[in-house]
Amino acid sequence: MNAIHWFEAKQLDRVTNFSSRTEIIKNIAKEGVKIRYYCSFSKTKVYFNLKQNICYLGTFRNRILKYFEFRILTILTSIFIVVSSNRNALIVNQHLVRYMIPARIINKILLKKNKFIIDIRTFPTEPETFDSDMKMFFKKFDLAIKYFDGYSFITPFIKRIIMEHYGNPQKNSVIWGSGVDTKIFNKNRCQSKRDPKTFNIIYHGGISISRGNLNLIKACKILVKQGYNINLTQVGKIVDLSISKFIKDNNIENWCHLMDAKPISEMPQMIANSDLPVIPFPDFMAWRVSSPIKLMEYMAMGKKVLAPNMECFTDVFNDNSDMIYYYNYKEKNAVTSISNAIRSVIESKEYQKSFGEEITTFVNENYTWNIQAMNLLRFCNVLCR
Repeated sequence: MNAIHWFEAKQLDRVTNFSSRTEIIKNIAKEGVKIRYYCSFSKTKVYFNLKQNICYLGTFRNRILKYFEFRILTILTSIFIVVSSNRNALIVNQHLVRYMIPARIINKILLKKNKFIIDIRTFPTEPETFDSDMKMFFKKFDLAIKYFDGYSFITPFIKRIIMEHYGNPQKNSVIWGSGVDTKIFNKNRCQSKRDPKTFNIIYHGGISISRGNLNLIKACKILVKQGYNINLTQVGKIVDLSISKFIKDNNIENWCHLMDAKPISEMPQMIANSDLPVIPFPDFMAWRVSSPIKLMEYMAMGKKVLAPNMECFTDVFNDNSDMIYYYNYKEKNAVTSISNAIRSVIESKEYQKSFGEEITTFVNENYTWNIQAMNLLRFCNVLCR
C-alpha cells in the first residue's frame, strides 16, 4: 500500500471527540505509513501536532460557501490521488461517498489498484428525525455497496444492522472502535481525592436529553430525597439548556454540577475522584450502535462503570461480566431503572473494592488507540495488495 487518504465531512476544531481521529492518524504514522486526513473547520484550522497529516480543504468562512467548497475540493483531490499514484486506500464517511464516484470511475478506466472504503462511525443522532435520516443514510450507502471495495464499522452491531439491510452480502470489512490513550488515562498517576462521606458520580461527554443526562439527574434526585449523600458531576458540551434550567428550578446546585468541557489532561484526576462513572444512554439506536470513548477512559482508570445493557456495551463485555454494572435500558421508566441500579451499587459497598488491575489489563489488551489503528492499517494493507 502506498498511502491512506481519509476524507470526512467533519469540522475537526468543533468536535470534542477529536482523539478518535488524531490518535488513529498518529499511531498509523508511527508505523512509517503515509496517512493524510482531509476535513473542514468551523473557525480555526487546528492541527494537534499533526500538520504533516491533517489537510484542511478550503478557506471560506461562510457556512454555505464552505459546504460546497469542501465537496468540490474532495472531488478534485481524490481524482488527483488516483491519477498520480497507485495502491492507495481512500476512506470516506457516508456523506462523501457520491463525491468519490468520479475518482472511482477514473481509477477503473486507468486500471489502477486504488481501493475505496466507506467508514461508518455513527447513525443519525436526532430522535425526532431519525427515521427519515436513516432513509437518507441508506441512500448514501447504496452507492458504496455498488462501487466501493471495503467497509469499515465502529462496532459489530452497526455492521450487523447495515449489512442485514442488504441481505448480508459478503464484503471485505473491518471493525475498529473507540480506544484510549493509556499514557494520559493512567490510574497509577492519580491519587483519589474524593470525599469518603459522599457517593461521587461522574459522566463526561456531550450533555443532552437524548443521551440520558436529564434521566441521570432525576435518578440521583430520587436517591437524594431518600437520604443518600450523592454528588453528581457531568462534564462536557451542554447541548440542551433545559437541563441547566431543571437544575436551577429544582434548587439542586449543591449536589448536581454541570461543567463545560475540560481539557483531556484534566479528566483522569476527575475520574479518579469518583466512585461510579455512569453512562445513562436511553433506548435509541444511535447509542446502541456507538462505541463510547468515555467507557474506555473510565476503564483505563480502573473504574467499574454503570451502563445500559445495550449492544455497544454487551459487545465489549459479556452479559454477566464482573467488570461492568448494568441497568435494564428497556424498562418503561428509565429514571427508576438507573436510580435502582445506583442504589444497588451503594448498598453493596462493592464500589469500595479495587477493580483496577483486572479492568485496566482488559482495556490495555483490547482497546488502546494503537490496537484500533492497527486493525484499520492491516485491513487497508490487505485490501491494497
